[in-house]
Amino acid sequence: MRTLALIFLAGLVVLAVLLAAGRLAYARRIAALNEAISTAPAPVPRLATLPQPVRAFALRSGANPDALARGVRFLQAAEMQLRPGQAWQRIDARQSVATGAPAFVWQARQPWGPVSKFQVLDAYAEGRGQLVVRLLGLLRIVRAIGPDIDRGEAMRYLAELPWAPDAILGNPEISWRQIDDTRAEATLQGAGWQASVAFQFDADGDIVEAFAPDRPATGADGRATLLPWRGTFSDYRRIGPRRIPARAEVGYVYPEGYRAYFRGSITEYSVLP
Repeated sequence: MRTLALIFLAGLVVLAVLLAAGRLAYARRIAALNEAISTAPAPVPRLATLPQPVRAFALRSGANPDALARGVRFLQAAEMQLRPGQAWQRIDARQSVATGAPAFVWQARQPWGPVSKFQVLDAYAEGRGQLVVRLLGLLRIVRAIGPDIDRGEAMRYLAELPWAPDAILGNPEISWRQIDDTRAEATLQGAGWQASVAFQFDADGDIVEAFAPDRPATGADGRATLLPWRGTFSDYRRIGPRRIPARAEVGYVYPEGYRAYFRGSITEYSVLP
């Protein structure tokens, strides 16, 4: 009996060590990504090159071309589906976004006592994207990298520009074109790929939708496929130093119809001088 107790205690010690090592490795990865954002090039004002609705939106949001922030940070209270058909999971998330170059890091977790039931890392920096999902901070169940992920994460950076108006005014890597009176498109060029997202403006000049006809997704067979993708923004109000959409939802348009996989609210917002 005593031997079994010692074996059990030893197993707990090993598990604790593995959890601690996993957390440390995860923290180091996050720190490296945040360093890439804090050291990204400073934004450069370029108002003259922007379509009028885009420029007006960024200025109304509070971005100052004479004092552009180097980045923005915000917290989210949200829920998401890790896979189609699964139950929605409540999460807490934090995100940092560079404004002078395309880069972001998004960390989400579902608290479970002293540990996280699962953790999600979604990031893009220096033209490379990554998506990592871990259970208990230890068991990695998803690790996605490669050209499709690079392009998909570049699209995410573009789609979330309503939350980073300083990047609209100051990121020289984004090219813009006006489609018509209520729509404009933003584009990033990568290594052998192009990422574009179109924005829909309402009568007040606020961005209410982001759309891409061909965002990479993982199909039921595990293979990458291209699907229409849509995000909606609402509840515009001032949070911290910027007027931004407090709520958003995103999802893919499957052959059987639209299905969301994320919906959440911004709870805190700050800028990096």
